[in-house]
Amino acid sequence: MGTPEALGASTKRFWSVTFIGLKAKRTNNTTRVWVQDRLGDAEFGIPLLPGQSITFTAPRGRFFTADQFVIDVETAGDGVVALLTEHK
Repeated sequence: MGTPEALGASTKRFWSVTFIGLKAKRTNNTTRVWVQDRLGDAEFGIPLLPGQSITFTAPRGRFFTADQFVIDVETAGDGVVALLTEHK
């Protein structure tokens, strides 16, 4: 796998996030993108195939920060879209 990258900075706060797996344009990639906790082991990440999604929602009164999530890919050029419900 590649080098894991944080979703963003610790200053970006949100209530929920939906990750959607994407493949590189004009390729036949069918490998996975991994979503994991920044402190977690890659073996325990959640795999997403292109088009698959997963949503995380914070408990009431709590929030996530973007640096809590790490993205890793098996094939260069693949990635995720992250749809955030922002914390105000």
